[in-house]
Amino acid sequence: MKTSTALLAALGFAALLPASARADAFAGTDSKHASIRQHSSAPTEDYAKFQWLTSDDQPNAAVNHIIVSLADQRLYAYHGRQLVAWSNVSSGRAGHETPTGAFTVSQKDVDHHSSLYDNASMPFFMRLTDGGVGLHAGFLPGYPASHGCVRLPLGMARELYQRVDPGTPVEIIPASITATEVQTAAVSAPAAIHLAQD
Repeated sequence: MKTSTALLAALGFAALLPASARADAFAGTDSKHASIRQHSSAPTEDYAKFQWLTSDDQPNAAVNHIIVSLADQRLYAYHGRQLVAWSNVSSGRAGHETPTGAFTVSQKDVDHHSSLYDNASMPFFMRLTDGGVGLHAGFLPGYPASHGCVRLPLGMARELYQRVDPGTPVEIIPASITATEVQTAAVSAPAAIHLAQD
């Protein structure tokens, strides 16, 4: 059985990728596109790891479906049925759990600050609930640590923000997602529930 390059990359098996794949440190500017472009951010423990999987024919494909697995602490971004990126995340800690279910991005704010938690900076914020839960850049310690939001590495949050439109479905699931589900999840995901803006 032939394993796809995108699936290998999505599961973190970079050593199995073809020689044309490369890792670039994300410095806020886009690099030239290779057959597969990977932006990686790797602190000592590698908790803030993420990868963009794009091809020359669709270098800036819009993300039109997102799945977040709380068990895996990982986000998967899709363009149609194609997995285009994955990222480690940090979701809500005990007492501030990230809600599960089907949501949509109802608002975007590039320089958002929390009205609940000491004006905390939440760059590249994409709102999911009326209660203030969203996707945004933040610290990833390797475990659930937020007040309910899904934190992303800065480079991932920046590029995801550019590729996501309001109304994009986001599914947050409590369970782990298998390799097969990574490739087919965008096809079988339920219709998202739209939540009004504040």
